[in-house]
Amino acid sequence: MAILHNDELSQVLGESEYNHRHDTWLWYTLVFFDKNFNENDFPDFGMRDKMARYLQRNTWLADQVPQKRREQLIPKQQLAWITDERRLVEWLTRELQNTTNHSQINFRFNLTGRDFPIALLDVWQRDITEKTSLIKNLEQRWLQHKAHDKRYSWFKDDNQKCSLAYEWLEKNAYLTIFRTPIETYEDLLIFFDNANYTPEKEELYIGKIKKAWTQRKYRASLKNKAQYNFVLSNKTIEALDKISAQYEISRARTIEILVELEAQKGLYIAEKLKNSKLLQGG
Repeated sequence: MAILHNDELSQVLGESEYNHRHDTWLWYTLVFFDKNFNENDFPDFGMRDKMARYLQRNTWLADQVPQKRREQLIPKQQLAWITDERRLVEWLTRELQNTTNHSQINFRFNLTGRDFPIALLDVWQRDITEKTSLIKNLEQRWLQHKAHDKRYSWFKDDNQKCSLAYEWLEKNAYLTIFRTPIETYEDLLIFFDNANYTPEKEELYIGKIKKAWTQRKYRASLKNKAQYNFVLSNKTIEALDKISAQYEISRARTIEILVELEAQKGLYIAEKLKNSKLLQGG
């Protein structure tokens, strides 16, 4: 349901339906158009009243607002792909700032999520044709960019892998561009979006992070375990290898099983010692 307004700005513009995007565009347009319109006067609940008073004093400009807005705001349907996803918002904001190279929005005010990159596009002083071409191009580039996410799929199932990535990168890659800890898969994607590593360096780093993860898991598996060195006869080693190969387990696991069974049953060692004594005539 549309939100209706009957305040001074509605009367000045002859429009009763409220549209936050329109208000944002008008605010920054006035800031850009006339330095006497105080950009430091942050928008608040009186934002519409401030714009109304300005336009009442400049009626010639008020008459031009609807037409100028039609010339600069591309249809919302072409912006439907822009969601509030944090990664998309950060990527799109950076791309728009780099492409448009304009600094008209010096203050973000209360703009959050998708509102900020859309405002960047709206207030860019170009005609709607150029803006439409740009946003279509950015949509395709975003889809192509996301297609490369498969290279990070190893991290997706466990945020601990992402945290380890941050520890490793902080220690070995001398992070300067991303001081916020990487705690989630989305954090990791945003980091690599900003890092601008070459594919070769990225592959190298990911490989080293995977190796560090394997080493960490191995060390964790050694918890409550101790290492012992035994001297075994060649005959015993051959038997041990045969059993290990038969059940496709390691030597260490074979010995563990045999010791556990002997501790539970107490059969084989006693029988072996008894037979030895008999053979020795004991």
